[in-house]
Amino acid sequence: MGEESTRKRRDVADGDAPRSQPDSLVGSGSRTDAALHWCYLHGDRQIVSGLILTAAFVAALLLIRGSLITPAEADDIVSISSTLIGGMLPFITVVLAINQLILSEEFGTTGAFFERLEETADFRESIEAHTGVRPSPAEPSALLRTLIEAKRRTTLGLANVCRDADTELREDVEEFVSATEPRDDGAVESLEGTTFGTFEVISVILHYDDPWQLQEVRKLREHHRHALSAPAADQLDRLEELLGDIHVARQYFKTVYMQQELADLSKILLYVGFPTLLAGAFVVLSYGNLLALELHPSLYVLVVAATITALFSPFAVLLAYVLRIATIARRTAADFGPFVLQQQLPGEDLETSDAGDGD
Repeated sequence: MGEESTRKRRDVADGDAPRSQPDSLVGSGSRTDAALHWCYLHGDRQIVSGLILTAAFVAALLLIRGSLITPAEADDIVSISSTLIGGMLPFITVVLAINQLILSEEFGTTGAFFERLEETADFRESIEAHTGVRPSPAEPSALLRTLIEAKRRTTLGLANVCRDADTELREDVEEFVSATEPRDDGAVESLEGTTFGTFEVISVILHYDDPWQLQEVRKLREHHRHALSAPAADQLDRLEELLGDIHVARQYFKTVYMQQELADLSKILLYVGFPTLLAGAFVVLSYGNLLALELHPSLYVLVVAATITALFSPFAVLLAYVLRIATIARRTAADFGPFVLQQQLPGEDLETSDAGDGD
């Protein structure tokens, strides 16, 4: 019996999260890891696109220097430009598909909109009942911060009511508090003074491990159901309710953020795509005449390298935005309820635990 109790306690004590759950508090261990995190998530997408285009420009210059691209041959340049322009045409379909995806959430009947309004009002009332904050904040980052602060207070309250409990229960609760309090403090600090749309909010949405915490609360209740006092059981009930609210808020705000990212992507693709098509068409039609002017060879090198870079620009924008959208989607694809199946980000350390042990 003692061995079983010790094993149960290790579920909370030995690891802050299951093996599949990245540790949101562990920083990158190298510059390469930091660069990957910046490229995948934290970096401004326009800057990332600019870096990709800079790499394309340098690659074009190297290809020209290696005589793999010859600016003096008009047929070669026209062929390259025509091929890239042909590859850009599907972007019109991409933009239309993205806008159709976004608009599909905006269309509906009055009944559907009224139902959504009622559901939102019910959710806000639930948050107000669980946090004691009335009215609940309307700004997403402030609402999420309010929920996490309430959850942190409830966790500390659970520790207080369990001070006089039996040793095993008290130690398990203390381990749970020590594992979750740094995450709560970090999330509250990150959300303070931020506005929705900044990556500080998205970082909290990505890394706040409420599915694991919910699972640990359920374990505490199950393993100590005979030792729990009425106040302790009430605190666990409130913890489950708050973690459920946090989970719904995280998923909803993540969805809204990704809709905004897709809207920005479609708009930027239009801004970049049409001028690029015009520039490419100009090169196809007039590069031969430009060669006939017999200008300095360096000028033709720059024209060709700039043309290739410009024709790659829609691809660079698409890559930069989809990279982050896909990373966020993969990171939270199975993040629901007590199931913890989140995927590791590049360079992100994992916590050790005995998650593989059977209950």
